[in-house]
Formats: sequence, structure tokens, C-alpha cells
Amino acid sequence: MNVCALVPQKSLAIAKGRLSAVLSRAARAQLSLRLLHSVCRALGAVESVKSVTVMTPDPDVQRHAACWGVQATIDPRPDLNAALAVLLAGLAGPDHGLLVVAADLPLLRPSDVAALIARGAPRNVVLAASKDGTGTNALLLPPGVAMAPAYGPGSLFAHRERARHLGLSLVEIRRPGLGFDIDTPEDLTGLERMG
Repeated sequence: MNVCALVPQKSLAIAKGRLSAVLSRAARAQLSLRLLHSVCRALGAVESVKSVTVMTPDPDVQRHAACWGVQATIDPRPDLNAALAVLLAGLAGPDHGLLVVAADLPLLRPSDVAALIARGAPRNVVLAASKDGTGTNALLLPPGVAMAPAYGPGSLFAHRERARHLGLSLVEIRRPGLGFDIDTPEDLTGLERMG
């Protein structure tokens, strides 16, 4: 299955706020950009990913994306789910699926992306859970399926329910590259130990 990928990225001024006890705002912005660039590289290295678009309200993020050769678009709505719904509708097509991937996955590799896409099928919604098992780090919608995103606390459960409500099959994939996101100081410590 071919896919169009969308990566939401907050404004750098507020990104990674839960790390404010251990990193300055400038350091959090740099970390966010490094993570985003890494995710975009992993997506772009997969042949079946036909486009990568960063969705952000931040002109600095847009400029960086352009330097990386990645498309960027301004958030069309202030609410994440409303903004994603608008962009997903615009990217939808009968010949490709839609993939939303978190911007803060330091271990994400092209093999993780390819494994997730390989689980896609005409009536399958594929979900990759966050490390705590409650959030959604990746969401793959099949071609022609319009499912409203439900990011926020408990998004994995909400996405499961929305898929079932639409009569779609649900596939969940667990891989370190898709599950390990950076949110807390403990995550940074864990990443340092891995590296």
C-alpha cells in the first residue's frame, strides 16, 4: 500500500513542555527539531511513502522542513484533531492510505514504518501505541476511509472505538521504534542509556 504521511509538530516555543525542569526552552526547541528531522528521514526512506507533510503553526519549523526537502503546512485549525481532520481530508485519495506519525520518536527506523504499512489493508486501521499503551504514536487509515482523529489522553482507546464504529478491522503493531516517544525527563535518561 502506498501512503501519504502527516507529522504534526507543535510550535517550538511550547514543544516538550514536560522537559522544562531539565532543558531550557532553546534546548527543547533543538531537541524537537532533531526528533522531527529524524522521523521525516525515516518516513522519506520508505518507498511506499509517497509524500511527507509536516503540519505546524510555527514558521521556524516550516523553514527547517523546507531545508530538509519536506513539505510543511500551517495548522488549518487551532485544535489538533480538527486540524488533522482538515489535512487528512485534503490528502485523501483512492490509491493511497493516510499515515499520521508522532514527531518525537527517536528510535524510528524505515523498517518500523515499512512494517506498519505492511499491516495495512483495504479495511484495516493500523495503530501503534505509545510506550505507556494509552496514546497513539502512529495511525494508518486505508484508502477511501475517513475516520476523525482522536488525539489526546486515551487516544489509543478512542481510535479503537472509532474504527470499530466504522466497521473496520483493527491491527495493532508494537515495535520499539514506534512505541518509544520522548515526553518526560525519564524518557531522556532512557534514551541516553540506549545510545
